[in-house]
Parts: sequence; structure tokens; C-alpha cells
Amino acid sequence: MRPWFFLFVLSIGAGGFFALLTALARTPGVSSLLPGGLFYHWLIGHVDLALIIGFLSFLIAQWHRILGNAKFKGSYVFAYLGFFLIFLSALLGLGTPVHNNYVPTIDHPLFFAGVSLFGFAYLLSAQNFLKTSLTKLLSRDPLESILSISVILSLIFVLSLFVSFLRTPHLKETYLYFERLYWLPGHVHQFVNASLLLYSWSFLSRISGKEVPGAVSKLSLLLIPFPILYFILQLFVENSISEEVKTITTLGYAVGVGVPTLISAVLFLLKSAFKGDFFSNILGLSVIIYILGALMGYLIAGSDLRIPAHYHGVIASILISLMVLTYHHLRELGFIKDLPKLVKAQPYLYGVGMILFVMGLFWSGYFGAPRKTPGTGYIESMEVYIFMLLMGLGSVLSVLGGIIFVGFVLYSIIKRHEFRREEEAQP
Repeated sequence: MRPWFFLFVLSIGAGGFFALLTALARTPGVSSLLPGGLFYHWLIGHVDLALIIGFLSFLIAQWHRILGNAKFKGSYVFAYLGFFLIFLSALLGLGTPVHNNYVPTIDHPLFFAGVSLFGFAYLLSAQNFLKTSLTKLLSRDPLESILSISVILSLIFVLSLFVSFLRTPHLKETYLYFERLYWLPGHVHQFVNASLLLYSWSFLSRISGKEVPGAVSKLSLLLIPFPILYFILQLFVENSISEEVKTITTLGYAVGVGVPTLISAVLFLLKSAFKGDFFSNILGLSVIIYILGALMGYLIAGSDLRIPAHYHGVIASILISLMVLTYHHLRELGFIKDLPKLVKAQPYLYGVGMILFVMGLFWSGYFGAPRKTPGTGYIESMEVYIFMLLMGLGSVLSVLGGIIFVGFVLYSIIKRHEFRREEEAQP
């Protein structure tokens, strides 16, 4: 568990670093001070490291913790190498950034090598836990059941990506090629994230002393049908981004993800959230942020900043849960005993910052601000200017929360290792 857990911390830290650079590149009064040519590299580094490698690393750590020991434990070596190559590609501005959906890409051999190495480690891990997950799919323990579902979804995700790679024709237009390559596998990945979200809520509920609502495990099973459908589509459709396919994937979000997660969100609010203790309160905050982000998804019209507002809200709800579970694991692994007051305030700082951030993005998009555009030249109204400032304030608060999180976690890990060395050195 430890190597994957530490990779999660490292990825979140690196992704947060790129997130700060990206947000500053869009903030009035600051953007002109930064090199605009690296905006898309930073954006890709943020998404791929924090929201893909980070989340999947945490998920794999939970497989080891809950589902037992894997046959081959050394797959994390490939994952660390993959992380390092992706980080370098974004930091040094190598190759050509391609801002396609789901797995934004840097068209450079070093980046592709990094993605391949991490993907190989992810596949090995999922394959190692497949047998166990099939036996615990209907377990009475919701943590075992939901994680078993995530293993199956992960295998569908990797297989879907492999089939997509074989079937997607090499097009002259790079963006269109990667858009088609990642469209259906990327949608499967969102179901993996949904399973991680339901698991994190269940975990927070349990460690706060509350029972996990009984229906959550059954609702989690509803995450499986649409990814299977996407995989079957991958075998037969010629154009994975046709209007017909997009209609199905939109339905998958609205029903396949929306129904189990939103019903579960209501159940957690009623039975486990805001009961007075730290873990229960953060569970409630995570659920509120998720509902806000999910509802924004139903209000998207066109291609503007309402799209990133939606998925940043959803992603933030997962990340805030994982941050608090990280504190729990640090105590569980012997790195800390108690949380300082500042660290206990950190999730609230991050959560409020993300609420301001997504609200600023959403209303800026409503008034016409385009997505994936650096600088401030597109601002034509006072409404957009005000909401972009709100976005900038929210990003600063959330990044500050992220810095406190990463700083405390790294300090705790390093300090514990130094203490152990001192103990070993004593006669």
C-alpha cells in the first residue's frame, strides 16, 4: 500500500503546482507576468498528474489495503517512472500540447513513454486483484464491494483504451485523433472515478462512527452496465465521436453516473454527514461540492467555462475526501498522532476555495467566457471580469489549502523517517 499511497501524495503535489501556474495564467493582473507559451503544458500536467495518476494511485493503494496482498507488488516501479516522465514533459514544455478531452496529451515520445509505463502498472495491479474482486463483488462490507467494482471498471478502462488504439485510424489532425482515441475509454474512466468517490464517502462514514447506508453497495453496481456498453461500442463503431455515440455517452453521465452517485449523496447527507466530528463534516462538505458540480453538468450549454466548472466541482469533491483519508492513513501508518488546528482547517479552506472557483468559472461561462484559453483578452463584459476575479480568489484559497495539505503530509513522512533513523542510531 505505501508506495502507491506515496505516489498519490507526490502526484497531487505536482498537479497542484501546475494548477497554480494555470490559474495564475488566467487571472487578471497576473497573467501578463507568466510565459503564455507554456499554459497548455501546465494544464496537461495538472490534469494528468493530479486527476489521473493521483486518483488511480490512491485507488490502487486501497486495493492493497482492503482486498489483500497482490501476487506482484513491484508494479509501482513502472508507475513512478511514468509519473516522472510526464512531469518532465509538462515542466520543460516538450513537444506539442494537445488539449483533447479526458487524457490531454503532449505529443512527445517522453510523454507517451510515461503514460505507457503508468498504464502498464495500473493494468498489472487490476489484473492481480481481479480474482479477489469477483469473489467480493457482492460482499456485505461496502468497502470491499465498491473496491471490487472499481477493479472491474479499471480493467474495462484499460481494455477499452487498447481496443481504441487498435481501431482509431491515424488522422492528419492531431487533436481529432486523440479526441477519438480517448473518447470512449475516457468515459469509462469517469465511472472509475465515481467508484472512488462512493468508496471515499463510505470510508469517511465508517471512520466517523456511522454506518454506511445499505443501499450504496447496490447502487454502485449500476456503475458497471454503461462501461460494458462503451466497450462493445468500441468494437463496432467507426467514429467514436459521432453524434450517435455522444448521445449515448451523455446518457451514461446523466443516468449511469448521475443516478447512483446523486442518490448515494442524498443518503449520506441524511444518515452520515454533518454529525459534529471532523470526518463526518468533511464527508458532508464533499457531498455538497459534488451535488453542486453534478448539477452544473446538467446545465451545460455549448463549449465554455461551464464545462470545467462542472468537472472541477466533481473532482474537488473526490479530492477533498482523499485529503482527509490521507490524514487517517498517516495516523494509521504511524506517521502522525494528532492533527494540528491549521491542518484541521485545511479541508475547509480548500473546499470553500473550490466552491468560489467553480462558481466563478460557471458564471463566467454563462456570460460567454471560452474554455482552455489563457490570458484575459476574451473579457468583454464587467460580469465576466468580476467572476474571473472570483475564480482567481477561489484558486488561490484552494491552492493554499493544497499547499498546506502537501506540506504537512511531506513533513510528517520526512520527520517520521528522521526520527526512526535517530532511534536506530542510539546504542
